[in-house]
Formats: sequence, C-alpha cells, structure tokens
Amino acid sequence: MRQNATNRQPLPLFTAAIHSLIRLDRSNGTPLYRQICHALREAILSGELAEGTRLPTERALAQELGVNRTTVMNAYNELASEGLIEGHVGRGTLVKRSYFSPEEQAEPATPTWLFGLASSEEATLGPDARVLSELASMGERKEVISFAAAAPAPDLLPVQELHSIIADGLVSASQSILGYCPVEGLQSLRRGIAAWMRTRGVPVDLQHILILSGSTQGIGLIARCLLNPGDEVVVEVPTYLGAVQTFRALGARVIGVPIDNEGMRVDLLEAILARRSPRFIYTLPTFQNPTGAVMSQQRRRRLLLLARRYQVPILEDDPYGEIYFGDRGPQPLKALDTRGYVLYLSTFSKILAPGLRVAWLAAPEPMIARLSLHKQVFDLNTNALGQWVVSELLQRGLLEDHLALLRQRYRQKRDIMLQAISDYWPENVRVNRPSGGFHLWCRLPGDMRARTLLREAAQEQVAFVIGEPFHIDGGGHQYIRLSYASPQESEIEEGIRRIGSAMQRILARRTSRDERASPRLERIPVV
Repeated sequence: MRQNATNRQPLPLFTAAIHSLIRLDRSNGTPLYRQICHALREAILSGELAEGTRLPTERALAQELGVNRTTVMNAYNELASEGLIEGHVGRGTLVKRSYFSPEEQAEPATPTWLFGLASSEEATLGPDARVLSELASMGERKEVISFAAAAPAPDLLPVQELHSIIADGLVSASQSILGYCPVEGLQSLRRGIAAWMRTRGVPVDLQHILILSGSTQGIGLIARCLLNPGDEVVVEVPTYLGAVQTFRALGARVIGVPIDNEGMRVDLLEAILARRSPRFIYTLPTFQNPTGAVMSQQRRRRLLLLARRYQVPILEDDPYGEIYFGDRGPQPLKALDTRGYVLYLSTFSKILAPGLRVAWLAAPEPMIARLSLHKQVFDLNTNALGQWVVSELLQRGLLEDHLALLRQRYRQKRDIMLQAISDYWPENVRVNRPSGGFHLWCRLPGDMRARTLLREAAQEQVAFVIGEPFHIDGGGHQYIRLSYASPQESEIEEGIRRIGSAMQRILARRTSRDERASPRLERIPVV
C-alpha cells in the first residue's frame, strides 16, 4: 500500500540547506515560480547540483517552501523546457545538465566514430525506440506500481510444477537437454505443440512447427525472409510496437489499417491491397495488443479471402489466445486457413514464464525449412532446457490446469481494475472491457494528453504506457494502456486511485486557467 507522507524517507536534496539554496522574496514583485526556477538554474549551471541529482516531488518542495504546488510545477516545467531537468517514471525528477565549460567543449567526451549511431538507430526505429527496454526494467523498481509491462504475475508462475519436473527428470535426461539440439527444436516439444494446436482446430504436425527464442525472434525471422528495403508491410493501428520496430529496422514501409471493436477494418484493407503490393499482413486478431479487441469471424473469413485473392501471406501473432475469460476462447485465424496463407506465431512467455524463452511458429513445411536456415545464422540452438521443461509440461497434462488458474485470476484482476476505474476516474473516460488477454485500452477525458498524465502520475509512483508508441501515424496522444496481469490485486486498486488523483489535478488546473483567461463581461447600457 502507499506510504503516508510522514513516513517517507527524506529526499537526499533539500533536507537541511533548503533555504540557503532557494530564498524567496515575496516583496520584490518577481513571481515565486521564477525565483525558484532562477535559484535551481544557477545551482545546476554552477555544478552545485550535479547531473543525476534527484529533486523533490512538486508536493514536497511546495510544502517545504510554503507555496502552492502549481508554483513549483511551473518552475519545473520551465527548467525542463531548458533541458536542465528531466522526469523519469519511478525515479522522479533528475538534474540533466546540458551546458559545458569551454574546456569541456574543446575535446569530445565520446569517440568520433560513435557519433550519430544512436540518432540513426532511433530515426530508423522511431521516436519511442527505447520503450520496450524501459518496460522490461520497470518490474525491478519495487517502489513503483507498474501497469506498464505485459508480464505474467510473479505469484502465478508455475514454480512447483517446474520444480517437480526438473527434480524428477533432469539427471536422467541431462545428456540430451543440456547439450545442443536441432535448429528446428526438440522433436518431443514440436510434436507436443502440434498435438495441442490440433485441439484448437489447427491441422498441423511436427514438420510444421519451428521452435523460437521468443515470439519477437519469429517476427524478425519472417521479416528478414520476406522483406527487402523499401518493401511494404500492412499492420493494424494501433499495434505491437516491437513488430513495427523490426519492420522499420529492415527498411520496410509500414502501412496502417485502423481497428475497431471487431478488429482490423478489413473493408479498408481491400483498397490498400488493390493499389499496393505489401509483402505480408501482420495482425493480432485475438485479444489484440494494445486494445484487447477480438477480430470477428466474418472479418477473419474476409481477411483470408483477400489474402488468397491478392496472394499476400498473413503473420498471425497470438500471444494471449489462451488467456480467455469465457467458457471458450476464439480459435486461431489459422484454424480457418486451408491454403497455407497464415504463418502462426505464439509463445509460452505469457502463460508459463518469460525466462524460459520458448515460442513457436506454425507454417507450411517449405516455409519452416527456409526459416530454419535463416535461424541458424542468428541462433543455432534455442534454449534446450527450457524446451524440455515445456515438453514435459505438455506430456504430463499439467498445462490445462495451470491455464484454468490463470484465466480465473486474470479475470478477477481485470474486474478489480474496471471497478477501480469506475470508482476513482472521471466519468467521461472510455475504457474497453476485454474478454481475455492482459490489457485495458483507455481514452482519456476531453483533450487530456497521455504524456501529461504520465508525468503527473510519476509523482505518485505509478506507471503505464502511453498510446503514441502503438501508432505509426502519429496518433494515440489521448490513449493509455494498462496491463493488469502483473500487479497484485491491492496494488491495482491503489494504482488506479493514484492515476485518478493525477487526472483530477490536471482537470482542476485547466479549469483554473480557463477561469483566469475568461474576460469579464461588462454591463453595456442598451440604447
């Protein structure tokens, strides 16, 4: 639960010498926020505040100085616009000194051959290139309630089952599972996955399965196999950021098709296929990331018809298909595919453990053979121990019971989050109600921006993902994605309450500004 302000540890800055650093003069006519800004600017430029120093929260500094929180917020915003401070989710506001002495300017601190590498990569991958790595590290910040990472709950990892499997069979199987394995993957696992997929209506066998080190590897392999620089790929908007980054890194042009509550707007897709020549279509038809949408059966059939008509393969990404909250989950798109147009990609990261690094691709046999040749260049052997553990889980029939537990617990977490949103957020927020998966997709009230809310929520030690990285068209400014899978139930309600408080503060400031900006009406005599 959230700590009371009186119980928090004092910040390293401003605990003793606050008034020696910032001295406010309320009689000289200079706005207080400018006085605060000037004092901090001088301290940063002089080196008194070193780069990386953590500043107090707006609330803490306002209380220490005896001013309104808005005063401190305005000072921080001005310093941030000058590049002197920067807000970081989970770490607060840090000094970011961007000025150098003549001695520092005379000699570059970085070898010249490194100049331009970071900027060129980010230009290729997009403005949010670091989002995925930041999400991966978010879980290590224990002080933050994070709705950002799409990761399984730590207390729902099948620890006992994995311990039992390893304890029972590791010694006897060590020679085969601690050495090298075929590039295509262990035969026992490929056979087990094929059998499992057949229960979901997908008629595949061992030779149609390729084991991967995570589903992102599968996206990369298929993209390298099918794409050349300048080729086009169709994706949903919004869609999974990692796929877009992969396509753009290979020089592909990404074409977006909007989605609604029934998935990709296939009616708009047909016009694109008629005019362009995309190499493939990338879709998440089941519990889509980030929206949670499920493509309707009618659209699935129409999508397959268009793929055949225009001879364009489909890459179906299905990481959440087994996390459904009804009696039965939707069948994969590939279950309707009778001509081999769908390349099906899924992973055990969401339903077992990300650290096992085991995913798979189901595709026609010639495609599996070709991708295996590509795979051995980058990854000769996928984690054999992880493959063996998953294979044993399948053979022992332990996966279904584990999935039943996940569905029950994640549905409960979804409901807690939806109820908390109803209790603590403004009424004009629009939120989807997913029937499976990990995510809520939320449209913020009025013209509130996601980045503004994230900055405000960071003061409350709560994190989420803004909508912009999921859009290829510059949209998503008023959307956020909340992942309910990983946090504990108590954290979900508290985190949503904190975000609601941040929303209310933003709305209150806006109302106050609007009232100050409105001209006063004068009485004009009627002639």
